[in-house]
Amino acid sequence: MLTNTLYFAKLLNNQVTILSKLCSDFGIEHAVICPGSRSAPLVFAFNRNKNIKTYAIVDERSAGYIALGMAQQLQKPVALICTSGTAALNFFPAIAEAFYQKIPLVVLTADRPAELLNQQDGQMINQVNVFGSHVRGSLNFDSQNLATGNWQLTIGNLLEKSTHPVKGPVHINVPLIEPLYEDLAISNELPMHREAIGNNEIKNNDFNATQLINAIQKCDSNKPKVILVGQGFPDQELAAVLKSLEQKGFVILADVVSNQQESTSASHYDLIIAQAAPKILKTLEPDLIISLGGSVLSKALKLWLKKQKPSFHFRIQQDDVLVNTYDNVTDYLITDNITPLKFITEQYVSKNSFLNNWQETNTKAKQLVTDFTQNNQTVFNELVAVNTVLEQLPNQSQLQIANSTAIRYVSYLGLPNKNLTVFCNRGTSGIDGCTSTALGAALINNKITTLITGDLAFFYDRNAFWNNYIPNNLRVILLNNNGGGIFNLIDGPSSSPELDKFFLTKHTLKAKNLATDFGLIYENCTSQNELKQALNSFFEPSETAKILELSFDMNKSAEVYKAFRKMVISS
Repeated sequence: MLTNTLYFAKLLNNQVTILSKLCSDFGIEHAVICPGSRSAPLVFAFNRNKNIKTYAIVDERSAGYIALGMAQQLQKPVALICTSGTAALNFFPAIAEAFYQKIPLVVLTADRPAELLNQQDGQMINQVNVFGSHVRGSLNFDSQNLATGNWQLTIGNLLEKSTHPVKGPVHINVPLIEPLYEDLAISNELPMHREAIGNNEIKNNDFNATQLINAIQKCDSNKPKVILVGQGFPDQELAAVLKSLEQKGFVILADVVSNQQESTSASHYDLIIAQAAPKILKTLEPDLIISLGGSVLSKALKLWLKKQKPSFHFRIQQDDVLVNTYDNVTDYLITDNITPLKFITEQYVSKNSFLNNWQETNTKAKQLVTDFTQNNQTVFNELVAVNTVLEQLPNQSQLQIANSTAIRYVSYLGLPNKNLTVFCNRGTSGIDGCTSTALGAALINNKITTLITGDLAFFYDRNAFWNNYIPNNLRVILLNNNGGGIFNLIDGPSSSPELDKFFLTKHTLKAKNLATDFGLIYENCTSQNELKQALNSFFEPSETAKILELSFDMNKSAEVYKAFRKMVISS
């Protein structure tokens, strides 16, 4: 007869197997697993599930972002598994990013029994609700509660929270009792089918359609009507509706990572708001704003919109946390993006449009970028180099952009008209995990996936390559100025005595050794001509990933950038 301890060990291991089946039945097809001992039953359960493809990633922080990149592409949950103790905390940055980007993850953390907490037992911290308000839901999968009979339904309801009503991460903490490596029989008990797991359909709050149209009709016909699209995922239905609205005179401003770039009325709006003459900006002020999607990158746009006092600002969202970034929202539409916008296209009778003002100003901004980049190629600099890379990106490929300087360059320069999908970790806007996210995305999408990244973000996340799954469609453009060059560009740090030591964090690292360590194709460029030549073959198919390192003088790049930012878009 089994002792109670062994009985519960076998019982829990058996239920962990069913847990993996519940996950695959829910639609989870990929699991990123970090090595560890306490998590052995979870490893066995998920690795032996024929419906789930597993990936072994050593570094938990990198693993979290790789899973994030995979789920970003799939738009369905990916499982993320680790052992007990601080391993779980290393998942936290990626979980926070997933929460704010609304990317579904199912995080499973192995744990020791609760009675050992704070008893000087090894590799143990308080893991219950450890991710707090940064997950959509969490539960403790305690062996003592397995006899309740409805635990499968409880798990099912939690899994549903990763996708409905708003996508995001969920957390299951799994206390496991030794022995951990018993060759336990795999349970033949089948999980419930999807229809039996929860029933949390998206419920849209009704909005007064007539009131919406009447409000739009009341707006000042002498001012633009702006639809602002923040960070989001590709959506062809939304793109079609936005194009219809533009035809009715609405100005569409789509963020650089909105994946609605083909719909935008002003691809250079970041540059326009930052550098247009006051007289021009006055003609662009909206009396109606409709905002949707995630965060917006442009700091200039944020500051400008905070100064605006439109008659109406309709915020479309499904999250129950009301967003009022610019402090001028007048009405919330708690619904999906399509319903109200499509209704407007069908019912709104357009009046005078000031769309032309935006489009004409955008043409001037685009010409300014063209002239400047053509006239500043003698000195090798980051801004012009990034513009060259953007121009050479393959059509219908994917662009992943690291935070800090890289994403700002792309926003100012504007994206090429190449039907790209574009992503950046703007949920929390950190530099950690940018490479791992891109690698995870490339594992899934099979497209040429280009990461444009700065040196600090790249070397901080070098463990992204410490695995056996480096995809050959990954291309890395590394902007290396040997430090945190962004702090030479922004006000404040650039004039402080602590600049060199605490902001620029200068270094002498190069990516060549890293490329050798991980078997990657590597090339270094130190001039504009070398860059153009290297790009001729950089995006061609290869047996492994490629790194193109661009070496810059930080001060020279800063001079060119500051000259660019001093130009004014005038009438």
